[in-house]
Amino acid sequence: MNGDKKPDSHVAVPVILIVDDEPGNIDLASSVLRPDYRIKAATNATTALKIIKADSNIDLILLDIMMPNINGFELCRQLKNDQTTADIPIIFLTAKSQVEDITQGFKLGAVDYITKPLQPDVLSARVKTHVQLHQTRKLLKSQVTTLEENARLREDIERLTHHDLKGPLGVILFELNKIDDKSVSNSIEESVTNLLNMINNSLDIFKIENGTYPLDPDMVDLKHTINRAIKSVRYLSKPKNITIKLIQKQDDLYALAEELLCLSIVNNLLKNAVEASPDNQTINIEVTEQEEMVSIRIENQGAIPEDLRDTIFEKYATSNLVRGSGLGAYSAKLMTEAQNGRIHFDVIDNQKTRFVVELPKY
Repeated sequence: MNGDKKPDSHVAVPVILIVDDEPGNIDLASSVLRPDYRIKAATNATTALKIIKADSNIDLILLDIMMPNINGFELCRQLKNDQTTADIPIIFLTAKSQVEDITQGFKLGAVDYITKPLQPDVLSARVKTHVQLHQTRKLLKSQVTTLEENARLREDIERLTHHDLKGPLGVILFELNKIDDKSVSNSIEESVTNLLNMINNSLDIFKIENGTYPLDPDMVDLKHTINRAIKSVRYLSKPKNITIKLIQKQDDLYALAEELLCLSIVNNLLKNAVEASPDNQTINIEVTEQEEMVSIRIENQGAIPEDLRDTIFEKYATSNLVRGSGLGAYSAKLMTEAQNGRIHFDVIDNQKTRFVVELPKY
């Protein structure tokens, strides 16, 4: 017995399966629901199972309890124990109205319970509610699956890109000693090193975002690391005649962290500082020791605009600026916190900006 309504070819009409051993009950429920749904019907559990296995698009089952051979409770149990059908919502449609019957139905996984004789408005309203919930869950599940697939694809692309790019760049670095002009050689080395750092960092950021980064902290010489970062931003600071000054009163200040992550943090913040600073100014970097942390302060002329101060650490917050991708402060925050550190900024007299990075002391 099947009273399918022909759906519009452009609209996914929800499918309702009515299972009842009384054809009159099927006809009544169908007449109420047919204007809005495609209707399938079965007069016993065996036929219902065949229909369900043949159609993976059933959105809801209206199920009678009192049927010969396999009753509604047993059919519900079978459907809920099968992974392919467990998510289909089931509404019991029956004359059994005892509390223990209703309770058993819910224990088996039914989403609702409608007693006979049918009230068309009640039937229509409850079916509509549960069909919408089911379709919303399917949509969310599909979106989650898509996001997971995209994440895996992105990571695969990142790995392939890293592998394909790092090889040629490594060859360039190896061959630099053959260039007689040391100024050209140094310039190429800085550029290649910056690019290698960007390649390494992109996958690190992705892993940190997803909580899969394998942190392996060790002793990091902050003075050495900061000097590397200063050298790497020379291509930005030199045209603006900006001096970068490192102040560190102690030579033996070490962080319990990862050198490449620390280099990236300082590099990103220094880039931002150079880009934000007026020409012919000085950027001061100060490294100090606290009780259990070491602190890196980077201070430059130029205040962060007021409309960016609340979102500066958000992804792409500064992507509307002339330079940069909007990831500098965001990635610095991710990398700092991934190493059990803290980061914040202060605007001084509305004329200067100071970023403060605190990392565990070695």
